[in-house]
Amino acid sequence: MARILIIGGSAGLGRTVAQACKADGDWVAMADGAADTSGPWDLYIPINPADPEAGALAVDAVRADRPALDAVVVAASLVQAAPVGQWTAAMWDEAAAVNLRLPFLAAQAALEPLSASPQASIVFVSSTATLRGQPHTHAYQATKAGLTSLVRSLAAELGPRGIRVNVALVGWVDTPQTRAFWSAQDHADTMRRAVDDRIPLRRHGRAEEASALIRYLLSPAASYITGAMIPVDGGDTAV
Repeated sequence: MARILIIGGSAGLGRTVAQACKADGDWVAMADGAADTSGPWDLYIPINPADPEAGALAVDAVRADRPALDAVVVAASLVQAAPVGQWTAAMWDEAAAVNLRLPFLAAQAALEPLSASPQASIVFVSSTATLRGQPHTHAYQATKAGLTSLVRSLAAELGPRGIRVNVALVGWVDTPQTRAFWSAQDHADTMRRAVDDRIPLRRHGRAEEASALIRYLLSPAASYITGAMIPVDGGDTAV
């Protein structure tokens, strides 16, 4: 039984990952700022993902309940959209706090308990948007791209300590966040069809398909994989 901390995404992909881990018999803690704290986890830890102390608070809460920690998944994500001229420094800083600072500080806080695990793993959730330009979501793309580079440096430093660090590049997957994006668009049906027509598998993915990659990266089956940036996108970034 692995002891897994998931930070963020309690109403989306993080929840699906938690369900998969619980189905395998793992102990799961969820740290998030959602109003609904119920879900497929053994412990819920209320945090503000934009708080610099969020990662440390989540790890400390786990350590108060469990003697060790085997894996950390950071699925927190903030997407904001505005034309270049309408962006503010506050918007940019908030995106950077959630999408980039939180994963780093969570990994930092988890170093000691992860070092005691024989199968220590960190998985960050990023986006294929970092590989494909799109208008308006400038901070999201920049910070998620930074996350993929952070994985390289963490993998290089933490590998000798037996801690693997990888990132899942999630494409167009049907999650509450994606549905909210489409609901805010004019001509959403036409735009979504155009996206699906471009994807080799001709559809959006299911949350379970993305969580399967994350679950694999957490598992002993991926024991020789670190520093990897793996897309789960139906082939979207391959064409």
